[in-house]
Amino acid sequence: MKLLWLCNNQPGVIRSHIEGREAGAVNWMDHVLDDLRREGVTIRVLCPGDGQSGQLDDGCSYATFPAAKKPHECNPEQVPFFREQIRSFAPEVIHIWGVEYSHALAMANAAQELGMLSHTAASIQGLCGVYAGHYCEGLPDRIVRRYTFRDFLRQDNIRQQQKKFALRGENERKAIGKLEHVIGRTLWDRACAENMNPQIHYHFCNETLREPFYEGQWCYDGCRKHQIFASSKLYSVKGFHYLLEALAQLKKTYPDARACVTGDSYMTQGLRAAIRRDSYAKYLRELTRKHHLEDSIIFLGSLSAQQMKEAFLEANVYVLPSTIENSPNSMGEAMLLGVPVVAASVGGVADLLRHGEEGLLYPPTSPYMLASLISRVFQMGEAAATYGQKARDHALQTHDPQTNLETLLAIYNSLI
Repeated sequence: MKLLWLCNNQPGVIRSHIEGREAGAVNWMDHVLDDLRREGVTIRVLCPGDGQSGQLDDGCSYATFPAAKKPHECNPEQVPFFREQIRSFAPEVIHIWGVEYSHALAMANAAQELGMLSHTAASIQGLCGVYAGHYCEGLPDRIVRRYTFRDFLRQDNIRQQQKKFALRGENERKAIGKLEHVIGRTLWDRACAENMNPQIHYHFCNETLREPFYEGQWCYDGCRKHQIFASSKLYSVKGFHYLLEALAQLKKTYPDARACVTGDSYMTQGLRAAIRRDSYAKYLRELTRKHHLEDSIIFLGSLSAQQMKEAFLEANVYVLPSTIENSPNSMGEAMLLGVPVVAASVGGVADLLRHGEEGLLYPPTSPYMLASLISRVFQMGEAAATYGQKARDHALQTHDPQTNLETLLAIYNSLI
């Protein structure tokens, strides 16, 4: 089988080859790529870069292309580049990983021009057009509309970010409207895809996650009591503002409660930090001060997979406060490790975790409910491991590498 992949970022093995140093397995796609290479699939990976190309081995090559300057804008160089890649490599199947960036539409256009649409499928990851409708949930209007110095220079305040997501959504809609096949894994992404293209052929395939998370298991004795772990605070859809509100409520009962989150601190002092701070980070800073949480937020910086795993295992509970998600990989990783989970019931989350059996789900945008359910996990003590074990059993099925590889290969064969 000859397979052409289009990715949104460089798999770790390709980045290592380009940089001439070990980059590690930086994302879940490395796991899938390794599995396909072991099956003897001949694969070429296309990903953003500076025009590098190379051969990893006899069965795996790569080529990079210049990304669009802005995610919602199309780069006119991409369609002819993809067209030439299709002609020279002559794939039997084209797999587009995600439709969030304009290069997905460029590949769909190139495939259409060369009569390859029936052999092309796009995996749905997130959907920016739908996310745009949830972008400002829980944020005061004055925060949505204001500008920090950074926002003004980049013309990129929260309202403008929402509009850019909506523009990316228009490209998604065009791509899915053009394609004949999509690959998804939740009721949510199927509903969204069929809404955009009622004639689309929907193929179900779960995701395989990063390798380190298949080993190790959470235990109550090994965790830091009353410690919460959240995997992102990057932008408003991740809902960290709701977690801050919940944490303020929790500390009335649990004064030692604290939240750990990846990424740099938004509390950093100094002119340089202030100039670089966007409006959402500034709002998180304001909430933190309002609720006197300065000593209750731990910023973990950028984490490797192993470091992320350690952060999960050290937590008393993993929290997903997002305003919208499809099937969040971070929650899947928490479940694989058996970490107790409290998550907003948004998008496809309820397809992955059964409320009351494997963890706890709460109505989105309800920080008082989030606080209540975190408190319940704290009160359970060691008994919370019951949730974790059932979640782990479920996740080992959902994210089983061999099952997912066989399903993916079956989809590829059906396209051939």
